[in-house]
Amino acid sequence: MAAIELDGIVRRFGDTTAVAEISLTTARNDFLVLLGPSGCGKTTLLRMIAGLLEPTEGRILVDGRDVTALPPRERDLAMVFQNYALYPHLTVERNLGFGLSVRRTGKDELRRRVDEVAELLDLGHLLGRRPKELSGGQRQRVALGRAMVREPQAFLMDEPLSNLDAKLRSGTRTRLISLHRRLDTTFVYVTHDQIDAMTMATKVAVLNQGRIEQFGSPVEIYDEPATAFVAGFMGAPPMNLLPAELGTGPDDDQLVLRAPGLELPLPHRGDPGVREVLLGIRPEHLVPAAAGELRGRVDIVENLGNEEIAECEIGEARLSIRGARPIGLTAGAAAAFTVRPEHVHLFARQSGRRLAWEPDPVPALVS
Repeated sequence: MAAIELDGIVRRFGDTTAVAEISLTTARNDFLVLLGPSGCGKTTLLRMIAGLLEPTEGRILVDGRDVTALPPRERDLAMVFQNYALYPHLTVERNLGFGLSVRRTGKDELRRRVDEVAELLDLGHLLGRRPKELSGGQRQRVALGRAMVREPQAFLMDEPLSNLDAKLRSGTRTRLISLHRRLDTTFVYVTHDQIDAMTMATKVAVLNQGRIEQFGSPVEIYDEPATAFVAGFMGAPPMNLLPAELGTGPDDDQLVLRAPGLELPLPHRGDPGVREVLLGIRPEHLVPAAAGELRGRVDIVENLGNEEIAECEIGEARLSIRGARPIGLTAGAAAAFTVRPEHVHLFARQSGRRLAWEPDPVPALVS
């Protein structure tokens, strides 16, 4: 296992900057997820770690060794691609052992490693088949197994679950979590799927336009998003973001958030200093209440089995509400909602940065 350090990594394609000054460090057994929308630079970053692309600027270190100028074969990292990249004319057994045979590994050692991986991934009964005879999930396991037999310092994975259906994807996530624990090594995993990040990662780097918006644990990123972008990206449905004006109450002894359909007092004294904000509330934290501070009309109620999601119009904004079924809302009816102060998130409307608000001191931009 190895720690991976990125030091000021930049990648340009002509006049376009795909990755802009990214720096982060993993622990030796981290499961790091590079998360973000299409085109944010996450795959470009992964390919630079693998050695398939050269950084325009910056350094890449693996276990303290500078590998920036080394070719992929000298980095001791194993890559699992989105399309699996299996050799169609080779059996599962030969696909698994191909990398070792190229490195002229002895037959006994090759057989030992292939057998161990086949048992670990439940591929023993498939060793004689070719890729065209396998399901998508089986091909994915073969691709993962081919990386594992090399016993690399770290695994790099580029959206390996994207071609699987929902049920198979869920089961494969569980298998990957188990493998990470058993192998006790570093995984770097690229995805646009936040569920992958929340369920598998020990650390998440949320990317946007080639930059890291936030780096931390899944819980930190979900509970305390550093920017409005992260807040609006994480969650299903994502956090509600409502433009509001932040001011003081009539007696100047508390903060009040005001917007069409909203007047929400917050337990805080003093002048906040910031007026134009984005109010963030997770859908699961909005609770129907007869005398709620948010007032509007229910548009749609979706039944998801064990829970329901309602879409409501509050002033000029559209908010999602999520709760156990029955949520008690009816499409077309007026409704009101309340939220506990500790579940209120505030962001500067212009910069999108998180605002820290506590009883003392007054709200200030998080540095």
